[in-house]
Amino acid sequence: MIGSGSTRRHSVPADVVHPATVGIVAVVGAYLHTVLSLADIVGGSARLVGGVLLAVVLGLACARLLEERTVVWITLAGLTLALVGYYLAVPESQRALFSVRGVLFDTLSFLTGLSVLRLAQVDVWLFAVIPVMTYLIAYLTGRGRHVLAAGVAGGVLGLFVLTGDAGQPVTIVGVMGVALAVGAATLRAPGGLAGHGDTLALVLAVMLVASATITVIPVGATQAWGGGGGTPGLESTLIDDDELTIVGSAQLSPEVRFTIESDVEANWHTGAYDTYTGDGWVRSGEERPLTGALSGPPGEAVDASATVVPETEMRALPAPWQAVEVDGRVGESVQVDDRGTLRPGTELLEGESVHVESRVPAPDPEALREADEEYDDAVVDRYTQLPESTPDRLGERTEEILDEAGAENSYEAAAAIEAYLIEEYDYSLSVERPDGDIADAFLFEMDAGYCTYFATTMVAMLRSQGVPAQFVTGYSSGEQVDDDEWVVRGQDAHAWVKVYFPEHGWVSFDPTPSDERDQVREVRLAEARGSGVEGVDTERTAPQGGTVLDTEEVDVEEAPEFDGEEGGTDTEEAVDDATEDVDGGPDGDGEIPEDALEGISGEGPTPDELGAEEAVEGSAAASPTDRLPRPSRETLGYGLFLLVVAAAGAHHTGASARLRFALRVRLPTRRRTPAADAERAFTDLERLLARRYRERRSGETPRSYLTALRVRGVDDRAHEVAAVYERAVYAGHVDREEADEARRTVRRLAWESTPILRRLFERG
Repeated sequence: MIGSGSTRRHSVPADVVHPATVGIVAVVGAYLHTVLSLADIVGGSARLVGGVLLAVVLGLACARLLEERTVVWITLAGLTLALVGYYLAVPESQRALFSVRGVLFDTLSFLTGLSVLRLAQVDVWLFAVIPVMTYLIAYLTGRGRHVLAAGVAGGVLGLFVLTGDAGQPVTIVGVMGVALAVGAATLRAPGGLAGHGDTLALVLAVMLVASATITVIPVGATQAWGGGGGTPGLESTLIDDDELTIVGSAQLSPEVRFTIESDVEANWHTGAYDTYTGDGWVRSGEERPLTGALSGPPGEAVDASATVVPETEMRALPAPWQAVEVDGRVGESVQVDDRGTLRPGTELLEGESVHVESRVPAPDPEALREADEEYDDAVVDRYTQLPESTPDRLGERTEEILDEAGAENSYEAAAAIEAYLIEEYDYSLSVERPDGDIADAFLFEMDAGYCTYFATTMVAMLRSQGVPAQFVTGYSSGEQVDDDEWVVRGQDAHAWVKVYFPEHGWVSFDPTPSDERDQVREVRLAEARGSGVEGVDTERTAPQGGTVLDTEEVDVEEAPEFDGEEGGTDTEEAVDDATEDVDGGPDGDGEIPEDALEGISGEGPTPDELGAEEAVEGSAAASPTDRLPRPSRETLGYGLFLLVVAAAGAHHTGASARLRFALRVRLPTRRRTPAADAERAFTDLERLLARRYRERRSGETPRSYLTALRVRGVDDRAHEVAAVYERAVYAGHVDREEADEARRTVRRLAWESTPILRRLFERG
């Protein structure tokens, strides 16, 4: 038994059994929790767990066998191979979109909160990178390099904090884990608390500050740039975001966004999403400049011309699907993603006329019924994706619906699901966001919702049956003011579905009940007009004796005012009271249906409650103009923590001292006495030689040390510095010119030892 116990003790490196290891395990567990939640979305959880476990075993084994420099090279080689493998795994069509500009923009996006889910083939990226980094952390832990191991683990977690993928609890666990590891390593280091108490105190203090930053900052303080508080606007949740989070109750903004002249009436497409997260959507992949007209859909299509005139600055480019070419200033900077969506590289200015050419799919239903269903593997992998945690009952219920409808092909399946959702669910903007998977909850636990819920559920249902589908956003057609002209408001923001047919491309379906949706929008517009809200009409849409709120019958002072912002006020009761006696209502019988009023606005603060400044800020959210979100509170707190922990770790490992020396030996410093400068010059020279060759041994004179290094190629100028040093120490005299020349010689030798750094400084 004694021998057995001894074997067990020595089967694990001794440095693993250390209090700091607990902190390292906490940080690793924090980032693995985030990684596994991402793997649940994109698939491959079991494979990733196996890879991480293997990496831990290999790392601990190598801790007993390999030197640190060897493992560093192994790690770099592993990361290189992993990234090359990831690049090769990306489909060639997406790989062609990779560019230096795209990589730089995505890096900046990650630092400000865009999810790693935007990466193409993110499952391959996770499996390629995470095991390699975990191997390095396990190795460093086994070698007793606990501070460095905690730093690496904290850096990995920090990436996911910056991207917004790591939530608040995970971030706090990581902060505390790093602090525990650094603190325990400090207490167990030579000198203990007496020698490193300042470092430990600094880390613990920053841990408290970072934790307070993460937990205390109000939620609204870190919303997207230009965002406001209160109930979110429907438009702000749908238009021009690379990540879309499904919210609960939403507001409508009746302000005019743009007018459009078009050969066809359609939903005006602005974007499409491929990755379903269970609580929202992410669009992955890169963008590239549009260098020529796109070919458009492969099947039957009609040519259409559209001219968009924004009434406010816009980042999105609404147009009939599929836009293939853009003229003018905007066309010079327009980008295209691998879903064929055109996105302007610059803002659309108010009053600017933007001309767009489109190829609009016009497939015959019979042709869709008979369409080939042999999909490309890349299409299936990307557009039938569902989180691994999606409940089985969603697919089972979908099968029942299709069986009842007698659907025999993808087209009939899409039509059956579309009809089922329209008939069985009501339209409402006042909904409570459910927990868990949105599509599953809407299908089984809710009886009403708005377009985001309808479209998400239809896409998930189709994907559960292996039918490729996209979640699509943009605007519905808006108010028609001429045969080929429409005025589109913020309240026309909309989401719908596209289904893929190999011979025809992406075909639109809309599962949201249109009549109920239009009634809600008409009521909101009528209320806004009656309240005198500016910007809800153009010269072409101003009412000419139509249905407006009768101000003689409405006590405007008692009715909450609509301020024209996305985060408006609760007007449901006011509109209900105001429209009891209105003639010629939207339903044509003099009354506005009660169900049309449901959810016109959710709970939200009034302008007085917000304050004048916040009310102005909220208006910016009505027209999204910025793609980069503000850093989250987790990012702010964790960034502060990592910054100071990095400084503490540098001090603990001596890196800060080495950095100070590297700067001092290369840059001119303040003069002292000639003798002191000569001694400092030789001391600096000795440190340079120790790093490149070896240290001077005890009892070895400067002259014998340099003589021994001569056979190894030491520069003859080192002997000149040593000669000046000997005169200063032994003769007691050296002049200023000799001392200055010795210092300059050491600076030259230092720069020559780092030629790349020298060239950078010379260019600078």
